[in-house]
Amino acid sequence: MRHILLVAGACATLAAQPAFAQDDDSDDAELSITTGIDYSSGDYGTGVDTEILVAPLNARFSAGDFRINASLPYIRIKGAGNIVGGEGGPIIVDPNSPVTTRSGIGDVTLGVNYAIPEDRYGVGLDFGTRVKLPTAETGLGTGKTDVSFSGEVSRTFGPVTPFAQAGYRVMGDPDGVELRNVWFGSVGASVAAGESVVLASYDYRQSPNALVEDSQEVFGAFSTPISKALNFTIYGSAGLSNGAPDYGVGAMVTVDVF
Repeated sequence: MRHILLVAGACATLAAQPAFAQDDDSDDAELSITTGIDYSSGDYGTGVDTEILVAPLNARFSAGDFRINASLPYIRIKGAGNIVGGEGGPIIVDPNSPVTTRSGIGDVTLGVNYAIPEDRYGVGLDFGTRVKLPTAETGLGTGKTDVSFSGEVSRTFGPVTPFAQAGYRVMGDPDGVELRNVWFGSVGASVAAGESVVLASYDYRQSPNALVEDSQEVFGAFSTPISKALNFTIYGSAGLSNGAPDYGVGAMVTVDVF
């Protein structure tokens, strides 16, 4: 489910990918709302395919160099009952659980970012922290709070903006399961094509326990404005390791409130 947070932030103008669009120096306050649908499928090394459908609702408020994000998803998981949702991706917490289907409200995620525009120091910088609150219904989350910290750097060369991100997530341990803290990161580039943007990246996430491999994926997205206040994004991903879904697809719509 990591890509939902990325795409929601960029749509609001995918929040974890500042390379999708460069912030300006304006101090004007802006509010945008993003929603859509995300589907992924994979066995995550369990031998049982698990399908995860997520419908997120994300709000982003920005003023000057700061932005605040809040996200609340609806989640449906069909497959191995040992897999629950996580901010960075599915987490295996019980290898002996049967196949089930469960759905409901997921974890609330709150984030704060400080972005330094490229024209100040020659590169764009973005520093953020996120907190995942245990609001998910039973079987949809770990039931514990996670906190993550990340930093990103980007540089524009004409229409192309390469970027790199690295972060560290402090995992809360669910009852009876010990999860280790994890590193994650991405490298890629966005390309401006008129008012539209194409993004491609390689994404890595360390596994929080020994039950599954580290996650490695390739990701691509296309974002374009439909009107002055409406933006549409489609995206897809392909897993490169057993710790990642075999594939994922999604679509998001962002509305600029002001």
